[in-house]
Amino acid sequence: MLAFAAQSCTSNPEEQGAVTAILNQIVIEYDANGVWTGVTNANSAINYGDMTFSHNYFANWNTWSGFVASRNSDTADYSDGNWLDHQFTAITGGGISGFGTPYMVVYWNSSEVLDDAITVKPSCSVTYGSEGTVFLPLSAFVTNTTYAYYTMAEGTAWSKKFGQGDYLKLQAYGITAHDEICGPVEILLAEYKSDFDMPADEWVFINLEPLGVVKEVFFRMESSDTEQWGMNTPAYFAIDRLSIMPQ
Repeated sequence: MLAFAAQSCTSNPEEQGAVTAILNQIVIEYDANGVWTGVTNANSAINYGDMTFSHNYFANWNTWSGFVASRNSDTADYSDGNWLDHQFTAITGGGISGFGTPYMVVYWNSSEVLDDAITVKPSCSVTYGSEGTVFLPLSAFVTNTTYAYYTMAEGTAWSKKFGQGDYLKLQAYGITAHDEICGPVEILLAEYKSDFDMPADEWVFINLEPLGVVKEVFFRMESSDTEQWGMNTPAYFAIDRLSIMPQ
């Protein structure tokens, strides 16, 4: 069994005044594959009330970063095909509400430098209200995408098959009202204590309260399969039910 370094559940996302992003409570346009139709909209975003989830699309390279809403439930292994045609699926096949319900797939631009987060907006960031409004991050649920899961489980021409000692780590940081970086809060989406372990394949709770009051939360990743030019493991994860407390 895989042991995950999850934070203990010390917060209640349903506490009075909390804002929790439950995607099946808002109107989102999906294509025939259950993927948000705004993927190719440059500098767009997903809004849940006053909560904003960043999204960037770069037409010259046909690439994107940030958050994409999805309700795709196809958890098949496409290692023999083109994973980029199947990059928008959580390994669970659905969000916390059940199979086929919406969640968000997140792609982190692994070329980002942490120290630049103050001057250059991180690719995977969440803000609330008008610019500079502060809030307390409470919690979220996270898991692997099918792309990342099968890459770690089986390997590809560009990424190694995970074995003993390998890991994939998700890191959450905050930016305070005084433009200071705080964190990270970390959770392991894969931790191979032996060659027989497997990546996470269910939703895992992460407590974000240790970040304290911030004006922005952003996510990064770390993999044991990393070389000079960055991670070889696909820099994807899925997230659902991000909960914050406005201040």
